[in-house]
Amino acid sequence: MRRLGYYLRLVGGQLRMSVLAALQYRLGFWTQGVLGILWSALGMAPLLVAATRLDSVAGWTPGELLLLTGCFMTIMGLWSALLGPALTASMNHIRRGTLDYVLLRPADALVLCLVTEFAPWSLVEALGGVLLIFGALVELGRMPGALEIAAALGLGLAGMLALYALGVLVLCASFRAMQLQNLTFLMEAVLDFGRWPAQVFRGALRVVFTYVVPLAVMTTYPAQALLGRLDGATVFAALGTSVGLMLVARLLWLRALRGYSSASS
Repeated sequence: MRRLGYYLRLVGGQLRMSVLAALQYRLGFWTQGVLGILWSALGMAPLLVAATRLDSVAGWTPGELLLLTGCFMTIMGLWSALLGPALTASMNHIRRGTLDYVLLRPADALVLCLVTEFAPWSLVEALGGVLLIFGALVELGRMPGALEIAAALGLGLAGMLALYALGVLVLCASFRAMQLQNLTFLMEAVLDFGRWPAQVFRGALRVVFTYVVPLAVMTTYPAQALLGRLDGATVFAALGTSVGLMLVARLLWLRALRGYSSASS
C-alpha cells in the first residue's frame, strides 16, 4: 500500500505540473479542448450518414450509435490527455538514447514513461464524450440500473487498461524501430475503428478487435452495458482480456529494456 501511495503521488504531482503549465496560456487550453471536440464531431460524420440512410447499423439504432460515439469520444479524450503525449515523449527518449535519465530515477521505469507528460486540455474532449453519453441516454429514454452502471464503469477501466497495454507495446516496438517516429499515429488510426460497433466486423477482424486490439472492450461493451445488453460472463472475459494483455505488455517491456542502447553505452 505504501508503494501504491508513492506512485499515486507521483502521478498526481506530474498531472498537477502539466495542468499548471497548460493554464499559463488559458486561451490555448480551452482552444485545444474545443478543437478536440470538433475533431471528434467531424469523425461522427460516417456514423451520422449511416444512421440517416439506414434504420440501424449492425443492429444499433441512431440513438444507440450516439451512445457509442460518446464512449468513443471519452476514451479518445483520455488517450489524447493521458497516454499519447507520454508515449511521444518516451519514444523521443528512446530514439535519442536519453532514456538513461528515466532509468536512473528511484521508481519503476515503465510507470515513469507512462506519466512523463500529459495534455490536460484534451480532458475537455473526454468531458464532451461523457455529456454525449448522458444526452444519448436521455434521447433513448433509458435509465441504467446500479449494476449496469457498475458494469459500464468496470468495462471502462478495463478499456483504459487495454489502452495502456497497447501503449506499452508501441513503446516496445520503438526500441526496434527507432526510425519510425509516427507509431503513435498508427495506434490512433487503429483506435479510430472503435467508433463503429464491434458487430460491424466479421471473422478474423472481429476476433482481433475483441481480443488482440480490444476496441470492443473500450467502446462497444461499455455502451452495451448501459443499454442492458451485456451478461456477466462477457464482463469478466473483457476484464481478463485486458489484464492478460497488460501482463504480456509488461513482459515484453522488460525484454525490450534489456536490449536498450543508451547514449552513454
